[in-house]
Amino acid sequence: MWKSLLLGVIAAALGLGVWLLTSSLDLGNVNGLMGIVAGLILGLIPDHSPLSRYIAFLIGMVFGIVALVAGLAGWIGFVAVVVIFTIISALTRGHLPFWAMLLGSGSFAAIYAPRLFSDPWYILTDYPTTFFLVLATSAGGFMIAIFAEMWRGELGQDPLEEPEAAAAQDPEPQTDQDSIAKTANGG
Repeated sequence: MWKSLLLGVIAAALGLGVWLLTSSLDLGNVNGLMGIVAGLILGLIPDHSPLSRYIAFLIGMVFGIVALVAGLAGWIGFVAVVVIFTIISALTRGHLPFWAMLLGSGSFAAIYAPRLFSDPWYILTDYPTTFFLVLATSAGGFMIAIFAEMWRGELGQDPLEEPEAAAAQDPEPQTDQDSIAKTANGG
């Protein structure tokens, strides 16, 4: 319970910081918050290594603009990007997860599409700004989620939990001789 609460408080603090920063720089408040959410989703799904998930997410973000521009030609543009993601995932034997590429592409396309369709002539200035905004905010959300995953995986228990309750949940520690004796007796 405490881990979830701490994760939520840290994510909310990051969200507030991004909201204030993007408001003062006129970068689009929702864009930064959507980047945080995408990073949290990417970090909280325990599939593959965190590095491979984030690399796949970056590949998806890069192809997000391709999906938007090709999508202007019709639905075949979106299908072409999905086929590219399938090929990349297959060539890496699944080490770059397909879903993470879709998350990156879909997140970036959802964030950048309104700007592209309203002012397409600003693509050379707006695209890098939006890309790096989403990159920074998703990295923040991703790092929060990875911190929570490391906390859960390495420590094995909530440090805010009462020591008596944690001791009651842990079984009796075994020594090496106990495990050798069990193996020798067929157990």
